[in-house]
Amino acid sequence: MNKDNKNNDISRAFGAQAAFCAAQDAPLMAALMTAAKADFDAGNVVNFLLSGWSGNPVDDALPLRLAGFLHFQALSGAAPELATFYASCSGRFEAGREAEIWGLAQIQLHENENAVRQFLRSAPQTNETGRAAILLAGFSQIAQMTGLPLRLREIGSSAGLNLLFDFYDYKLGAMHWGSGQSALEIESDWQGTPPQLQAEIAIADRRGCDLFPVDLRQTPERLRLQSYIWGDMTQRRSRLLQALQVADAADAMGKLPEIDRADAARWVASQVMQRPSGQTTVLFHSITWQYLDVSQRMAIEAAMEQAGETATAQNPLAWLRMDVDRGHHIPVLEYDLWTGGAPVKRRLATCHAHGTIAVFGDA
Repeated sequence: MNKDNKNNDISRAFGAQAAFCAAQDAPLMAALMTAAKADFDAGNVVNFLLSGWSGNPVDDALPLRLAGFLHFQALSGAAPELATFYASCSGRFEAGREAEIWGLAQIQLHENENAVRQFLRSAPQTNETGRAAILLAGFSQIAQMTGLPLRLREIGSSAGLNLLFDFYDYKLGAMHWGSGQSALEIESDWQGTPPQLQAEIAIADRRGCDLFPVDLRQTPERLRLQSYIWGDMTQRRSRLLQALQVADAADAMGKLPEIDRADAARWVASQVMQRPSGQTTVLFHSITWQYLDVSQRMAIEAAMEQAGETATAQNPLAWLRMDVDRGHHIPVLEYDLWTGGAPVKRRLATCHAHGTIAVFGDA
């Protein structure tokens, strides 16, 4: 694809992101994405930074990478005037001030070229704990079907907050799950025919990988995680901050998951080929598949199929996915489970990317 076509794709990505933000009642983000598109089309600083992006700007969430940098500058105190527009910084955005905020954003992009480019290298890492409310249904079913503790292995883990899914409380429509003592209660509107949840899910081990893992013990890393939450969405940021409290408590108990800095395809093979007996190894991910290139996806699929051939009732293998159905462009929850012979394949629900809604079939 030539550079002109690439740039047309980038422009369309920003336009689509602006429309999506507006539809999600995020006027600040919509204004930033609209202005960034105009800036790119005019050949200004956004064009200088992003022109000829080598990947797919939609799959790479390129607009959200740029937005994340601007939010980081606001949150960190590096751009106090810009911060006055962010609800996350106790600021306020008002219609009619679009030119003012973009002028401040341009200053940050002009003055911090190297920092912007470094920020752009990493895919957005909201580590959206709302997704744990969807994954919970899959973990519960897999645990029920195998009767064994789960050995959790997550790709695209970021800080590993969803590896701590059982440390949270949940309000799932009319159902509740959890100890009732967590610093975080996650709400999700479960509709349709949801599965009955196992009261307790035993976890034998938990580990993840990411190309750019977030170290929660480092303040700048915690801010980077927050920066990918849209500046309008104070509820999502509040949920993240509560999840960080849970993670801090887990760390104090020596239970914070280890997140390896690794390529997903190679890491998956190393984790699923040799599996301990008496545990169900569960590879899982949420809104991650789109960030992997075709060769990585094929390698992971091959590794899972090969490892599945060795699965038995005493060392089962599962693959749990909350990711976008490429045909219908909506997130779905589904899993494959190997216990010997052909895998059981089930699609449990369609859902919102942030986990706020799940529509279950007859699972």
